[in-house]
Amino acid sequence: MNVETKIPYYYKSVDFEKLVTEYEPPLEFMEGTWKWSREKIEETQLKRLKETLAKGSEIPFFQRLWAKRDFSPKDVKSLDDISKIPSYTIDDIRDSINLDPPFGDYQKYHFEDGKHTPLRFYTSGGTTGSPRPTIYSAWDREIGAILSARTFYMHGIRPGDAVMNSWAYSTHNAAWIMDHGLWQWLGCTPITTGTGAVTPTEKQVEFVKTFGASSILATSDYLIHIGNTAKKMGLDPKVDLNIKTLSAFGPKEEVKKVWGCPVYDSYAFHEVQYVAAECEAEDGLHVFEDAFIVEIVDFETGEVLPPGHRGNIVVTALYKTSTQQIRYNIQDISASYKVKQCACGSWHKKIDYFQGRSDNMIKLRGINIWPEAIGEYIKENPKVNGEYFCYVERVGSPARDEMTVIAEAKHASSDYFLLKKELEELLKRKVGVKINVSIVDEDELQPLTGHGIRAKLKRFEDRR
Repeated sequence: MNVETKIPYYYKSVDFEKLVTEYEPPLEFMEGTWKWSREKIEETQLKRLKETLAKGSEIPFFQRLWAKRDFSPKDVKSLDDISKIPSYTIDDIRDSINLDPPFGDYQKYHFEDGKHTPLRFYTSGGTTGSPRPTIYSAWDREIGAILSARTFYMHGIRPGDAVMNSWAYSTHNAAWIMDHGLWQWLGCTPITTGTGAVTPTEKQVEFVKTFGASSILATSDYLIHIGNTAKKMGLDPKVDLNIKTLSAFGPKEEVKKVWGCPVYDSYAFHEVQYVAAECEAEDGLHVFEDAFIVEIVDFETGEVLPPGHRGNIVVTALYKTSTQQIRYNIQDISASYKVKQCACGSWHKKIDYFQGRSDNMIKLRGINIWPEAIGEYIKENPKVNGEYFCYVERVGSPARDEMTVIAEAKHASSDYFLLKKELEELLKRKVGVKINVSIVDEDELQPLTGHGIRAKLKRFEDRR
């Protein structure tokens, strides 16, 4: 066959025996890597970190970044040296795309490389700026799917389960890698409804009831919406539907109230897929440390913080062969836990639950404010339904920044003026600065947040 017309068949493109030996699928993982000692974990991390740095040194993006900071991979002799590696943010990715559009110089592969290796292309959702493209190798996709399957297994999903996937099947990576993990690495049958924009939520409730789905993959917000939609249809989610466990993204308590079953959280993002997942102890998120090194750093200085201190998540992926993520400051907020053996028996490091994004942080009169925190505060008032949207704008003369929170009233009969006053007083007490509140009717925020339609809701807009 002519070399130019040779097809890089997928089944030949990955050494699957090597892959599952190095990155174990769920059952083998729970009996193997999950039980590693700290010594074994750190020994493996250091070996894979050095291999990752070697790969990074071949990519123009890292060549430029490291030369600018006078860093050489040879500087890393132990895991303690990881802080010597320059970190980077989405701003550096955007600069890379501007320098070498449309893919940026952080990609190892481009579309023409599909002649010799199967590739997948996805972009981030773009909720915090322009979407960032990523080209994935087959190896990277398979391990990403294994990490997904590990997460779902830890959350009680088992072979033979039918799982409704209510994430958006779009240019974003999320739904596709979840689907891949369920089908190819966990023995489950995905029901591919997508979000409410693709399959109306009422129809999704019918799918769960008719076909007996035992779990749903969605954000916490959308899981609540599915459950409340079921109630409006005359169904009790706790009794009339067959859900045994839920794998969510976001706060869980309200989801538990609606569904009456175990609910577990996790942490993932576009380029690297699942990074950490909650175990049965429900006390933080275990990092998959055979595949990642995770640090928490100061918002402003970038210095590594000790356990218990809130900062930005910095991720180094140890398994990838295409784009590399080496000390990527994703600007998601969390804190690390003190390393010790968990009640579940594992020594894998834990981080706190996702607490918002630092690039959404607004400084009002010298006080740092995060929209996600505002949302949690207003939920304390039983007269609102928990839906909110924040925006900041520059007003007055002389101009100054002002933040407004729009909240939905739970009952149309509520005294909106009194409710506005109550929430403004609550926020002033909690935050220490005046934040304006506007009250609207139930479901009025949907055009702004995408509630019931988007998988990942929009909660903030900068109008300055």
